[in-house]
Amino acid sequence: MYDQYESLSNKKLKKLIKQTKETLNELQEELESRKLEKRHNEIDHLEEHMEEVEHGFANFMNFLKTVMKEKK
Repeated sequence: MYDQYESLSNKKLKKLIKQTKETLNELQEELESRKLEKRHNEIDHLEEHMEEVEHGFANFMNFLKTVMKEKK
């Protein structure tokens, strides 16, 4: 695995390490950017999710009221 690097000069090896670190940093920044964008999207849709929960809860409460009336 490391045989491919043995023929590289120290200068070239250092350059490769530098490029690899830069690429890794760019990839990490991209990942963080995607995570942040996902959070923003979730926040943007939070109101919609809350409305769905409220609607589901209202239906559940109506169901409970109906059951309690029939039980009497």
